[in-house]
Amino acid sequence: MIILFFAGLFVFTLVEYLMHRYVYHIKPHTHTMEDMSYKMHGVHHDYPKDKKRLAMPPILALILATLFFILYRVILGDLVFGFLAGFLMGCTIYLTIHYSVHIFRVHKKFLKTLWYHHAVHHYRQPNKAFGVSSPLWDYVFNTMPKLRTETKEGQFIDD
Repeated sequence: MIILFFAGLFVFTLVEYLMHRYVYHIKPHTHTMEDMSYKMHGVHHDYPKDKKRLAMPPILALILATLFFILYRVILGDLVFGFLAGFLMGCTIYLTIHYSVHIFRVHKKFLKTLWYHHAVHHYRQPNKAFGVSSPLWDYVFNTMPKLRTETKEGQFIDD
């Protein structure tokens, strides 16, 4: 059960990355897709401090959790319960981190790396840094943001 729990947690980080990159940042080909994409995630980029837009509505979260349960039950049978517990814990961690980095002033040591990583995604490089709860998949899929370096004049430039 412990291994299944951590496997679910690990898989969640991949699902989070893939959904953020390919669903929330989908390249719209029609006006309807563009409108849906904006309502689903674009408005969050326009208003990143809006507390009402930091998590999906509970009914949608319940529907998605049910769909993931069905999918994983088909794949894993009764082992789904340990796996899904880890997966949903990953979702909870993601929501906590995402809410925290948008709403609270982050202490220098607590969540600072994740806060900076997500801030780069929102304010400088929206096509990079898709991982919120972990930058792991940004390394794997080569979407880590470019580093900033300070010039002698005190200006920052992207490498």
